[in-house]
Amino acid sequence: MRSGSAILVLLAICAAAAWAQDATWLARYDEASTGVSDAPLAVPVSLLWKHTIEAEGVTPIATPAVGPNAVYAPVGDTIYAIDRVTGDVLWEQATGGEIYSSPALVEGILYFGSRDNNLWAVNAEDGSVQWRYPTGGPVDCTPVVAYGVCYFGSDDNRLTALDLESRRPIWQFEANGDIKAPPLVYRDVVVVGSLDRRIYCLNSQGRPLWSNAVARKTFFASPVGERTKVIYASGKELVARDIYSGRLVWGRPFKAADLIVGAPCVLGRRVYIGTRAGAVYAIDANRGEAIWKWPPEGVVGPITSSPVIADDKLVFRAGERDLIAISLDGREMLWKYTLPPTAEKVEKQPKGGGLVIGEDEFDMEGGPIDAPMLDMPDEGGPGVGRPTEQQEETFENVVDPSIAVVENALYVIGEDGVIYGFETDAPDNTPPTISAPVLEVPGAGRQRVQFTPVLSDEEEFPERYAEDIQIPGTPPIFLSLMLTDEGSGINPDAVTVTINGDPADFTYDSREGLIWYIYDPRGAAANLPNGVKRLVFTAEDWRGNRSARTVAFTIDNKLKPPAPPKPKRPEFEGFAPGDEFPEGILPEDMPPEPMD
Repeated sequence: MRSGSAILVLLAICAAAAWAQDATWLARYDEASTGVSDAPLAVPVSLLWKHTIEAEGVTPIATPAVGPNAVYAPVGDTIYAIDRVTGDVLWEQATGGEIYSSPALVEGILYFGSRDNNLWAVNAEDGSVQWRYPTGGPVDCTPVVAYGVCYFGSDDNRLTALDLESRRPIWQFEANGDIKAPPLVYRDVVVVGSLDRRIYCLNSQGRPLWSNAVARKTFFASPVGERTKVIYASGKELVARDIYSGRLVWGRPFKAADLIVGAPCVLGRRVYIGTRAGAVYAIDANRGEAIWKWPPEGVVGPITSSPVIADDKLVFRAGERDLIAISLDGREMLWKYTLPPTAEKVEKQPKGGGLVIGEDEFDMEGGPIDAPMLDMPDEGGPGVGRPTEQQEETFENVVDPSIAVVENALYVIGEDGVIYGFETDAPDNTPPTISAPVLEVPGAGRQRVQFTPVLSDEEEFPERYAEDIQIPGTPPIFLSLMLTDEGSGINPDAVTVTINGDPADFTYDSREGLIWYIYDPRGAAANLPNGVKRLVFTAEDWRGNRSARTVAFTIDNKLKPPAPPKPKRPEFEGFAPGDEFPEGILPEDMPPEPMD
């Protein structure tokens, strides 16, 4: 029996090794670029690990490739193999040029392009370089491997069909502009777009069957095959053509409010796209008409990467930091996670009470510049998610990494090059963190004054710290707190605010992790009534872990508006009034004594 068990274990190990060698990963999951993963995905997923790359000035664009044991993530000029269980680096391989190309994994070899003007072939087990194929320009295009042939474009205007066994080109097609978008390999044709503002359909020998103009010089996403149609993004338009004749199939293209940067997903006669304006659409693949839009009202962050279909879910990235899963009928958000901001974007919270804010730091409505408007919907408002400044619409400025989906796991590269691994079964018993309270009130001299209230637990004496802050109830009054959860993310539907036990209106900005209670009644000014105000903020993550924190302060409308704090004289170790000034410090550098 023992020898039989040993044989079974040996067979299992051999089978796993064989599967590892035969594992295939394409950035859009198949050569038709459908964007449909055949892996099951149960949400919510929780953070299993994150790995920080020590690199500065990186611009992640590539989607990680996933093998049986490792995630392969290009960051900067290096590709990293990350252990799927521990998040540790197994190996790394530098190329000498930025890697914007998402790797393809076929039979134990990773294929990807680099801005060092090469297509690279690297052993997925140890990172050793198998070979490089030189081109006449940077290779930003994600390769597509089908039937032993690697199809990829480059900035020398060429699309190459490279035989992987001989490592020689079967054919090359030359356009009149860079080729950034992955080609579509569909049955016996290849469809590719170029920055020369044209899309080309080629036969199996690389000869053009037809070509047509595209709207803008922004052809960054792969076309997708749907029965006998090719569907592709052309600027703000989604276009469908007969794949063999090139004739338009839909009466007119579908028009979005902004660029369609990512590749479409196609499943069950429906096409799913995200737009840079911050909306997701389901479109009838036969007629080109919108079936639904998500969110129904407002927008989310710009969707500038390709969505993925897994099970009955559409998974996509919104903005640089939000990961979202919605139902395929567009009716329900199933999960949302906000990646941490980069270190330089973390705002410093005010320390202590009585911080003065100048009048120029407030908007026309009298609120802080970063405070949301009262009528802003929870998931965005007019203009939210749209680019705030003009920038050149280049590949590296527009495209963001997509989410890699495998069996009950997600992998993504953050805007700062941090690599994240999420799994359905990852442990998550930690409740959300509620922190950094800031109370902002009208002060003397048309200035605003900030206080830092003390947070207490929900079970503590509710008025414990109410006497610490006593203010008049003159509106507008702003109270904000920070909500964070690194496990499964904050569930926006499970965030609540009460004031003295009654539900209170609030705004939750999930992208910034801020929750706002704002007292600013419309019409005639009405002060907040006298007495202790006890606000309880509660939040749950997607696993149901709950936190509650209390802020208390006292309203006394007989009080004058709070005055700006008196400046403090700097103190120096070993220096007392009457002593000589320390070296380098002059009397005029010292602020005057505050007047009583």
